[in-house]
Amino acid sequence: MWRTCLVMSVLLAIAGCDPSEMTAPAVDATCRQIGSRCQLPDGPLGVCIETACAAGQTPPCFACTPQH
Repeated sequence: MWRTCLVMSVLLAIAGCDPSEMTAPAVDATCRQIGSRCQLPDGPLGVCIETACAAGQTPPCFACTPQH
C-alpha cells in the first residue's frame, strides 16, 4: 500500500512540473551582460564579467571567466 502511495505522489509531483523549468538555462555564445552564463573555450560554464576593452572595441566590454 505504501508503495502505491509513493508512486502516486511521485507521479503527481511530476505532472505538476512545467517542462520549461526542467531545461538547463541558456548559455550565451558571447558575453553581453554582467552575470550571464557563458561557455569557456575549454568546455565548462563560466560567468560574464565586465573587462577593459581592447583597442578599437566600444565599451562596455565583457569576458567569460570561470565560476570558481
